[in-house]
Amino acid sequence: MRRLCLCLSFLLAAVVVAPNANAQGGLNLNQTYRDVIRLDFPAGQTQIPLPEGEWELLGLQEDQGDMTTRIWRVFLGRMENGVLLGKIYFNINHDLPQVGWAAASFCDRDKIYYIVVNSNKDSAVDCWAVNRVFTRVTKRWPESARQMRNTILSRDIEIPPKMVRAIFYRRNTDNLLTIAYYFHRYPPSVPSITRSRLKSWAREWKPKVDAGFLGELEVAKRKETFAPPEQTPKAVTLGEKKGDIEARLTRLKKLFDESLITDSEYTDKRQEILKGF
Repeated sequence: MRRLCLCLSFLLAAVVVAPNANAQGGLNLNQTYRDVIRLDFPAGQTQIPLPEGEWELLGLQEDQGDMTTRIWRVFLGRMENGVLLGKIYFNINHDLPQVGWAAASFCDRDKIYYIVVNSNKDSAVDCWAVNRVFTRVTKRWPESARQMRNTILSRDIEIPPKMVRAIFYRRNTDNLLTIAYYFHRYPPSVPSITRSRLKSWAREWKPKVDAGFLGELEVAKRKETFAPPEQTPKAVTLGEKKGDIEARLTRLKKLFDESLITDSEYTDKRQEILKGF
């Protein structure tokens, strides 16, 4: 499967925030994080999976929501050779009041590249989407986003005018989590990031978001990478090809059995794999 040129790794590491601690007590501005950020709440642990590379925390904001709910807004950036290659935004609500969460309106949008909605009911939210966004400042930008932008500009880092985004919404009776991964559409020295390639990455990344939301993210045994779009395949024997297809079908069936993909997604992907045989 084609993969994005920004390499991804899922090895656990990084920071732990004590229960009921102030956000600034465990997450620090201008600190660099790798692989995962762990957050411990009274309701349980939440883990934020990070793509490969060093991600600097550039924006941090804690607000008081309705009915005593606290809201954290966090921005991280990955910068290389004077260019912003990617950024991550996560918004997490915790210490849930008994009345529960409202459904997420984002999950009902139709003017977007691609969106998958698994649940958008009063008791649960689960959807993910891929689209393109502008990076210019708007009135809706939260304080943490402006903080991030000001820091980047003060270092003379180039900010792309548009970025592609994979955004994930998850909610249960304890927490509401939003994670958005932004990528430079035309990163220097590597092929551009297309909609279809970001869609494929987001589909593969979602199980990591789901596991992290539940505090069950495990160390991955293999390194996920996104390869260039035009890549000459190496010659393989029939036995190698058959073994590869069997492995992909086994992995696909496991995702389906664990309810991480829908019936239609399972059927479509299975047919796609078999076409390569």
